[in-house]
Amino acid sequence: MKKANVVTVIRVVGILVFVAAFFLPAVRDPGSVPGPGSRPLLGWSCALFAAASTGTILHWNTAQSTKEVVGSICLILSGWVNPLVFFYLTCSLWRRMVVIRRVFAVAIVLCYVATWVFFAQAPMVPLVGHYLWVLGGLLILAGELVGQRVSRPAS
Repeated sequence: MKKANVVTVIRVVGILVFVAAFFLPAVRDPGSVPGPGSRPLLGWSCALFAAASTGTILHWNTAQSTKEVVGSICLILSGWVNPLVFFYLTCSLWRRMVVIRRVFAVAIVLCYVATWVFFAQAPMVPLVGHYLWVLGGLLILAGELVGQRVSRPAS
């Protein structure tokens, strides 16, 4: 299979998985008991909440503990995964944008790590939607790596 075909297939599968994750349960509160109001948050609502958290930078004060500040920063970074994936995919349209694409890829991975730090501090329990969101994002990023390996001649 040609390099472009492999990369395209992996990226399309990644995009489909990434988008599907927005409609699935993504997180839940570990202390929630079954019943009304205890439903997990869907991926799209998590995305909105995390994206909106960027505005909380303006409301930080010295009374907050270090743990609260770190948790807020991690939540803000998790909110940037989706726009960064969009920018990464946009840069994928042009071969000469490879350096910028790689910067976005590293930023996306760091933002995923920040998401897990937030989950540990919040605490939140990741569900299937979260795992598919991460898998989809990593498949989108992996297309480039797989494409490079396919095109290298055997030595």
